[in-house]
Amino acid sequence: MFHGGGHGGGEPPLAVLSNLLLFLLICGMAGSCDARLFMQQIKKPKGIAAALFSQFVVLPAVGFTSMMLLPQPAVTVVTLLIVTTSPGGGFSGWWCSLCNADLALSVAMTTASTFACLVALPFNIWLYVTLVYGRSVVLDWGVLLTAVVNVVIAVGFGLWIGARMPARRGTINAIGQAAGVLLMVLGFFASSASHDPIWDNPPSWFVAVCSPCLIGLVIALLLARSIGLPPPEATAVAIECCYQNTGLGLTIALSAFPPEDTGKAAGVPLVYGVAEIAVIGTFALLASRLGWTHAPKDEPLLKALAGNYQPSAPTDARAMQLT
Repeated sequence: MFHGGGHGGGEPPLAVLSNLLLFLLICGMAGSCDARLFMQQIKKPKGIAAALFSQFVVLPAVGFTSMMLLPQPAVTVVTLLIVTTSPGGGFSGWWCSLCNADLALSVAMTTASTFACLVALPFNIWLYVTLVYGRSVVLDWGVLLTAVVNVVIAVGFGLWIGARMPARRGTINAIGQAAGVLLMVLGFFASSASHDPIWDNPPSWFVAVCSPCLIGLVIALLLARSIGLPPPEATAVAIECCYQNTGLGLTIALSAFPPEDTGKAAGVPLVYGVAEIAVIGTFALLASRLGWTHAPKDEPLLKALAGNYQPSAPTDARAMQLT
């Protein structure tokens, strides 16, 4: 059994601030989209099903395969499996908002994946770790439940604010994006406290840790398009698939290892998080320029990134019946 005197929660004030920023981020993303479109996505489960399959089946399988092709120490293998089977991070909505992919679907996917992780995360960890080592990992259920409650309340409050003040969605979006930037800065600040010699790892370690992000994104995009999702929704599915809640993954990983291994474990979500920024940032820009988002592809890049082009639900009687 992988378990030690875990101390993965970090300092309480830091954890509280992280959860507060995550709440504002998800609330801002939810408040940026039309609540009726969110409900339409919930009632049309094809996009959500594609995202859940990509996130909890495809990505863990890719992570497992990368570890088998490029064998790594047990700490790296288990931590990467935890990261690749974690729920979507709130930043997936931030990226979708930035490049104007379908934000309503992104918020719906983040909500669904946060609930699904209560089953998918322990099952995947049990499956893959047992296959490799024949041992189990003890999960911090308090951390998982806290994440679920935080996301659900943030989504509900954000949708309510957006519905009450539709003219303020641009401001709500800006607040969410600002919270997202601060959360990113906080994550780098917290990571800098680790004394893990990340750069002492061989190149194969970095390839094994980073490759699931790129490969998962490509597979998810192809899957979403193959089932007929329009480009803005397919772009959101691709981003949601490979953008994992590395903070949650890090917390769980640190609680599963003894103190002497926590430094090695901390390096995996940190490097995967850097890969997320590089891969998704590049993909978001590419999608924006190719017209795969709601923003017109001939819109000046900075204007497209700064603007909110999320659609509103149709208001005619027939469309309202569909919602």
